[in-house]
Amino acid sequence: MPYFCKLARPDLYVHGDWDLLADPAGREDWIRIFDEHTASLLEHARRSDCPPVEEACDAYELAFRHELERVRARPDDYAPLTVYTLCKLRARLMRAYGIGDPYDKVKREENAAALGRLAAVLQAVDGCPPDVVVETLIRGLLAGNKFDLGAKDTTELHAAGELDFFKTLEELGPRPWFLDHVDTIAARLAPGKCAYRKAVFFVDNAGGDVVLGAIPLARYLADQGCAVVLAANDYPALNDILVDELGSVLARAAEVDERLAGHLRAGVISVVGTSCDCPLIDLSDVSTACNAAADDADLVILEGMGRAIESNYTAPMMCDTIRIAMIKNRSLAKYLGCRLYDLIAAFARGLA
Repeated sequence: MPYFCKLARPDLYVHGDWDLLADPAGREDWIRIFDEHTASLLEHARRSDCPPVEEACDAYELAFRHELERVRARPDDYAPLTVYTLCKLRARLMRAYGIGDPYDKVKREENAAALGRLAAVLQAVDGCPPDVVVETLIRGLLAGNKFDLGAKDTTELHAAGELDFFKTLEELGPRPWFLDHVDTIAARLAPGKCAYRKAVFFVDNAGGDVVLGAIPLARYLADQGCAVVLAANDYPALNDILVDELGSVLARAAEVDERLAGHLRAGVISVVGTSCDCPLIDLSDVSTACNAAADDADLVILEGMGRAIESNYTAPMMCDTIRIAMIKNRSLAKYLGCRLYDLIAAFARGLA
């Protein structure tokens, strides 16, 4: 598959800045994180709509942990070694042992719950004064992004029933955030003055993330005359929304809001698959359809810790880029020099 057409220097592109070969302590942290997450992943797989046979779960667990031991013992064999490398290793073995979509059931449940709250969120957005509406939308995107079943702390919160969109929204805290370009973003997206004609929006998780965060932002951009392409994974990756699931969620969301329905009918909001199977994204390897949809875009939005920070944090684009994420991993927070649950709303100008 080709490089993403909006990359400014594809010849110099690296998907991740964190070189785990050069950071033995960080490498060991991530090996441990992937190892410890295996039990949670398999627990969800056993409760999924199409649970694998127990022998497949056992075989996968043995093979994956053996592979992690090889990474620990011979890391140079996996160069370039990044978090994305470990994600791809996991995805390959999941397919090999028939571990399909472990999170299909929980994604469906979270999507349904979020759709029940969508009308209230859209009503709140529509009632915002013009000077705070963009910040309100960014806050919604960050609050939704806390639904992440790949991070230990948020997985535990979800299991305890303590992940709530509106509660998280209240707890985001005052600005300025860890990386805070909200004022610049707000000026570029201001009501009646939006600087963009078309945005490619790489979305992240199912549930409140996409329904209460991404969809309201996409609707707002469409209201401003900016077409929006929502780009989602084609293949399972933790609780990330898949492209087929996203189409279904949008159809149900359109039943809640006529303006959204009108944008979907007109094709102003559309969906494309990236052909990806990881919570991070390697922009040297995206689908032809994604590139075709992005060809005339003048804005890229990368949402979520995986797509915007663990990969592509510094990758320059030919067009303007917005990166939005909540930091939910303690090792990543340490690497960045921030705290758990710190917030990033970053803007970068496109390079000619």
